[in-house]
Amino acid sequence: MVTLRWVCLLLIVLLLSGCTGRVMPPAPAELAQPLDVYLIDHGRHASLVLPREEGGMVRYSYGEWRWYVEGRRHFLAGAAAMLVPTTSALGRGIHEDVTGPGDFSRLAPEGLVRTYPLQAEAARVRALQRRLDAHFEGEVEPVYSEEFGLHFVPHPRAYWAAHQSNLVVAGWLRQLDIDIQGIPWYSRWRIESPQDAR
Repeated sequence: MVTLRWVCLLLIVLLLSGCTGRVMPPAPAELAQPLDVYLIDHGRHASLVLPREEGGMVRYSYGEWRWYVEGRRHFLAGAAAMLVPTTSALGRGIHEDVTGPGDFSRLAPEGLVRTYPLQAEAARVRALQRRLDAHFEGEVEPVYSEEFGLHFVPHPRAYWAAHQSNLVVAGWLRQLDIDIQGIPWYSRWRIESPQDAR
């Protein structure tokens, strides 16, 4: 049974590693109050950066608690997290002095591979921020990671292969009315205009 799980995991990784997420934001003419938002590719995982009403930027990231917060990054721990649902973490980094992509290296100390600027309706951006920030308003004290520059709190939905960091970020983009097609399981993204999809 254990061998079968490992074989299944290997097949899933091989299949999904080639998948690309096609990102199709709404046409500018469809946005009454557009706001710039940013999909950040760190190589294997992605983050979402949103503008703050008070000024500056806030970065959100999702991942497996043991991997991101506790630093357990060996192969077996990572493979186990894919097979068996485990505790997840929501990370948030508020940067009042970051105003645009030129400063993003400061909000992502683990490194950036690429930044994808997008636009979304302001009301949707604020609604998503409220939903994500609500996780930080409970009684649990956030845990700060200097490595990632984020404060982490437990997320109510477990982490595993079908609910991992890139798929969660894709879900956040969908909440902004940004269409995602394909499966960006391995943080592969392609930005397309609405006309490209026709």
